[in-house]
Amino acid sequence: MLKLNNWYFRLLVSYFPILVLTVSMIIFLSFIAVNEISRSETAKADSITTGYVVDSIERAIREVEFNALNEAVKNKSYTAYLNGSSDTNDRYNVVHSLRSLVEDSDLLDSIYLYRQSDDIVLTSSGQTELADFGDREFISRAKENRNYTGWSASREYREYDQLKPVRVITMYKQTPLPFGKDGILVINIDLYVVDQLIGSMTNHQFSFMRITDGADQRIYPAYNGDEEEAGGNVLTTITSNSLGWTFESGIQAGQLLGWVSVVSYAWVIIAVLTFAVAIIYIIWVTRRNYKPIRLMMNRIQALQLRSSDGKAVRMDDLTVIDRALENLIDQSQDYEKGQRESVMLQRRQLFNELISGERSQQTIERMRKLNLLPNAGRYAVMIIRLNRYDDFQTENSLNEQNVLKFALSNVMQELASGEGLMGWGEWTAPDRIAFVFAVPDTDAPMLEQLHTTASVARQWVREHLRFILSFGIGSIVDDWSRIGQSYRDALSGMEYQLSIGKSAITFSGDIPKNNQPGMFNYMQMCTDCVQEIRQTNENWQPTLEQLFKQLETDTLRDEDIHSLMQLFVQMLTRELKDLSAALNECLEDDKTSALLDKLKASSSLTEMKELLLDYLLYVYETYVAMSETKSYKTMITEMRVYIQENFADPDLSLKHLSDRFQISGKYASYLFKLEYDMKFVDFLVQLRMQQAERLLAETDETVQSIALQVGYANSITFGRVFKRIIGVTPGEFRKLKMRPSALT
Repeated sequence: MLKLNNWYFRLLVSYFPILVLTVSMIIFLSFIAVNEISRSETAKADSITTGYVVDSIERAIREVEFNALNEAVKNKSYTAYLNGSSDTNDRYNVVHSLRSLVEDSDLLDSIYLYRQSDDIVLTSSGQTELADFGDREFISRAKENRNYTGWSASREYREYDQLKPVRVITMYKQTPLPFGKDGILVINIDLYVVDQLIGSMTNHQFSFMRITDGADQRIYPAYNGDEEEAGGNVLTTITSNSLGWTFESGIQAGQLLGWVSVVSYAWVIIAVLTFAVAIIYIIWVTRRNYKPIRLMMNRIQALQLRSSDGKAVRMDDLTVIDRALENLIDQSQDYEKGQRESVMLQRRQLFNELISGERSQQTIERMRKLNLLPNAGRYAVMIIRLNRYDDFQTENSLNEQNVLKFALSNVMQELASGEGLMGWGEWTAPDRIAFVFAVPDTDAPMLEQLHTTASVARQWVREHLRFILSFGIGSIVDDWSRIGQSYRDALSGMEYQLSIGKSAITFSGDIPKNNQPGMFNYMQMCTDCVQEIRQTNENWQPTLEQLFKQLETDTLRDEDIHSLMQLFVQMLTRELKDLSAALNECLEDDKTSALLDKLKASSSLTEMKELLLDYLLYVYETYVAMSETKSYKTMITEMRVYIQENFADPDLSLKHLSDRFQISGKYASYLFKLEYDMKFVDFLVQLRMQQAERLLAETDETVQSIALQVGYANSITFGRVFKRIIGVTPGEFRKLKMRPSALT
């Protein structure tokens, strides 16, 4: 029996050196692999997150800058004020505009306008002298360096010296825009709000971010004097060209190593379990291999002992084996499913690397292994966008959306294959799929094949899947490494769908290389068209036709065209709203917003023109009907007679006229200005002053009595107006025995 046991243990122990060596290598290599993969993926994720933060901050600040400069260009009160206007309305309009900009933007701390001619600063709070203004030193530096176009470094701003300073970054522009030198418009961004915005996008528990400006001052996190500097290794460094900021980010000290340790422990546990399973397996194999020897030894012993008592035969545990096989089958199925998902993710990642222009040996090897595109030939990227994607989401459930997208992908593959194109597509956005098409033959008419594929696909999808597509075709390249350029060209082409798109298909090669035309001519045509509608001039329709013909001739981005349409509608609303209740109903916000949404969803300039023309015809007919209710010639004559008969009434005003003639005060003022080329107030003052001159020259009545007779409540107001109009006081007029002006 001792020999039997010795043989058994010798057989059992003989496997242990291999087992220990194998498991040790597995644990060591697994730890190294997991560590490197974890660090690489963490750095990549940190880079993506930091890039998103940079893009978000730049976009938010760019939006504030655009809104402020756009308001300064559109609002004529800015120009009037800078040109030295003393009109209180101009100054009030500018202050109101500055206040609205500050209230509409969370990032905008303050904005003010400096007029160089008299060293006056206009803020959202009012007007102040430069010498009393808290930011006068910055204005002095800005005057010395007028051509600076970027954002300043972090600085302290206070409107008045006694106020607590605020940390801001500043941009300033010479005004009037774009080339004026009469003043400076200063825009201040609140760094505290920027700090809060960045903080909402950063997980301080696991990562850190440091932001410094061009002067190496810290922007984020805000330094309070008692904070400790964020620790950890810097994984990503990005510099914003527009802001001059440097973004540094990484994982908090201990977080990356802790995460790697957790993963490493998981591998250690798996290795221990593998070790335990291996021991069990070795014991089982040893017992199985030892079984024949044991049977022989038992028989020898039985013969030697001549015993009729035999030892019980040990049974194999078939139930355990059956359960193990069943678990193995389930694990195999789960593994195959995971492998399929992994392959899909790898394909998508490879596709993104391809269209982003990355070219590494590993990428090339993976491309060749998958054999999705030929190794040589010509390549082009086609981007397909689902138009009216909000309607697509509303009309279809999530499952239906996935099915339709899958169908679209397959349709494009089949149609491209029919045209002799090899294609590979992936969804790059919820409403956008990108395809890389290739032909091995360098002499094939690839552009024609792409156009045919896009045209047939658009028609088929519209008829069978019931949604509309737009296509952008990038440049045709002859190497994998330039596919990224084709993708960027296709994206550029998508920005010109309205101007160069033919049947919603654009080719980047059709984009002109010269400079884009300016927007001033289009804005002037919009102004002319609105003025012609206001004057009930039927030439507004030819003007509108000319506007769209010009848009078809020139090449503008879709974004610029949509902005122009929004400006057109705003001009129309500003000119016609409040003239009557019917026009107010036509021009209320919900209707104009619905119109702008329809214009934005248009797939061509023709469709956009038809939508706008229908709306303008409706507004024009309403306006004409209002104007023809009573001829304005007759109305203005009656208004003039009424004013001449009642000018001595101190309550005579535009509101009084609007109530008397059943029109809006704004319309009454417009008619008066149109007919007599002067304001109602100026006409009323002229009548009162002529009557006052006559009474002063021909009667001995007191100045107070004359003031009451011509519509003024007291002689002080009357005297001030009289001197402003006539040039002398009422008393001086009577002493000089000046002759009264002739009544009109």
